[in-house]
Amino acid sequence: MIPSFSCKPLPHIFFGVNRTEELPGLISRFGTRILVVLGGESFLKSSRWPNLHSALAAQSSLLALEKVQGEPAPGMVDALVNRYRDQTIEVVLAIGGGSVIDAGKAVSAMLMEEGEICRYLEGVGSEKPSGRKVPFIAVPTTAGTGSEATSNAVLSRTGSHGFKRSLRHDTYIPDIALIDPALTLSCPRALTIACGMDALSQLVEAYLSTHASPFTDALALDGILAVQRSLRTACNDGGNLDARCDMAYAALMSGIVLTQAGLGVVHGFASAIGGFFAAPHGVICGSLMAAGNRITLDRLRRTGENHAALEKYRRLGKLFATVKNADAEYCQDIFIAELEKLTEELAIPRLGEYGITEDHLEAILDQSGNKYNPAVLDREEMRAILRQRL
Repeated sequence: MIPSFSCKPLPHIFFGVNRTEELPGLISRFGTRILVVLGGESFLKSSRWPNLHSALAAQSSLLALEKVQGEPAPGMVDALVNRYRDQTIEVVLAIGGGSVIDAGKAVSAMLMEEGEICRYLEGVGSEKPSGRKVPFIAVPTTAGTGSEATSNAVLSRTGSHGFKRSLRHDTYIPDIALIDPALTLSCPRALTIACGMDALSQLVEAYLSTHASPFTDALALDGILAVQRSLRTACNDGGNLDARCDMAYAALMSGIVLTQAGLGVVHGFASAIGGFFAAPHGVICGSLMAAGNRITLDRLRRTGENHAALEKYRRLGKLFATVKNADAEYCQDIFIAELEKLTEELAIPRLGEYGITEDHLEAILDQSGNKYNPAVLDREEMRAILRQRL
C-alpha cells in the first residue's frame, strides 16, 4: 500500500534551453515595476543580457537593477529592502546562483514585512513571517542549490558568533522558476563541481530522509540518475550542453525534494560550518558526503534500526554496480565507494583548507543536527565524520 503523504506548493516551472527568451512575457503577468537582482559579471557580459534588458526597459515603468555578490547577509537584504520599500515594486526577478536567488527571495518577502530580517530568521528571531511577498521569479545560472524550487532563503553572518539560517514560509516558493541550462555553460569547473555535489547531496539526503515519500523518492532517484550520467562530463567538458541539461534538471529536482522531504546530517553540518567559516556550501557538502553516508550506513547495519533505509542504500548502489544479482551489502558498499571516488576524482577540498581544525569541532557539533537522517547519529559518530575530512 502506498503510504499517505502531502506535497507543498511547487513553482510554475519552465525548463529548457533558450527559455530565457520568454522572461519578458512572464514578467508582464505581474506588473511593470520590476526589481532585478543579479550576480557577478558573467550574465551581464553575456549575449543574452542586452536583449533582455532592452525588452524589460520597453515594458517597464520602473526597472531597478541590483548586483549581489557572495552569500546574502541580513544587512545586505535590509539595505535593499529599505531602498525599495516605498517604490511599489510589483515583481522581483533574480538571475544568478543560489545566493542571488536567495537574496531576491528574501527581498521579495521582506518588502511586505516590517523591521529587520533577523527578527524572522529561524533560530535567530522570535517572529514568524506573514508569508506575504512580492511576486518572485527565479532564474538560476548554476546547477546546485535548487533554490529556484525551495521555500526558504538562506542568510549567513560569518564569524565566531556567526550563523547560517533560513527565512522560511511555504508561500516563499518562487511564483515562476525558469531553468535555462544554457545559462550554466559559462560556469567554471570549480563552481560546477561544488554545485554538482551540492545537488547530489540534496538528492541523496532527501531520498534517504525519514520524511521521504513515494513522490519525493521518484523525483530524487531520477535526479540521481541525471547526476550519474553527467556530473563528470559537466565538470570536465563544460561546453557539453546535454550534460549541463542533466545537471540543471538534477538541481531542480533536488530543490523540490529537499523542500518536501528535508535533509540529513551533511546539511546539518553545512549550516553550522557556513556560519563560522567562509567555506563554499557545495564544497562542504561534497567534502562530507562520503564520510557522512559511510558512518550512517555503518550505524544502520549495526543497529538494524531502519530496514527501509538499508534497502534504499541497496537501490542507490544498484545504480552504480556492474555485478548482476549482487547482494545488498555489496550494493550498499558500491554506493559509498562511488561517493569516495567522486570526492577523489573531483579533488573536493578538505575542511582544513578553510581553516577548520580539531579545536573548532566542539563549536560546530554544538550547532549541527541530523533531523531527517535515516540513522540518529550520536556526537562521537558526528565528530568522526568531521575528523575524516579535516
